[in-house]
Amino acid sequence: MPLLRAQRWTRQEGLERWEVDFTKFMLVLACMAPLFILMAIRGVDLIPWEIYFPIFLGLAIVPNLFFLIRVVIAVKNGDTKKIRVDDFTDNREQLITYIFAMLLPLFQASVATVNDLYAGTCALLMVIYIFGHMELYYMNIFFSIAGYRIITVMPDVSSGAFSVPHVIITSKESIPRGVDIHPIRITNFLLFYK
Repeated sequence: MPLLRAQRWTRQEGLERWEVDFTKFMLVLACMAPLFILMAIRGVDLIPWEIYFPIFLGLAIVPNLFFLIRVVIAVKNGDTKKIRVDDFTDNREQLITYIFAMLLPLFQASVATVNDLYAGTCALLMVIYIFGHMELYYMNIFFSIAGYRIITVMPDVSSGAFSVPHVIITSKESIPRGVDIHPIRITNFLLFYK
């Protein structure tokens, strides 16, 4: 599958547009995993348990497996991006905003009628679109549970690197400034740095 091929890129190359969109979509679904787990536990009265439970569990597990497979293949293929860090910010507070502003209202929505089900589905689709459009697809509570931080890095322009911010998922407390790092590329601007 071309998406998982994880080829080496230069500045002129990159993922095909559909590959980027699909990867972002899967990462947004991975962000929603806590909601899907809570919905699998809570249930939907209108739909039998045998149907909704596997669907919600699949929506929680499959996108996170996709992310892990993407990282493993990128590591195997040496798919990295060179960045000289000029400055960085910790995005920990965005995780709290994500949980309270997005997931809790969706979880608390009551699904007693078919119209409630349609309205809840539309609200979920809007949240998925907003997360993808605003490129907040890195907001995954499982990163935090596993001890990773989400850091936005501004590369050093003088190093010849792109001068656009990159989001890095890392287990490090801080990233050295003025030193070249080679994080693994998940998307063009979402990177993984051990």
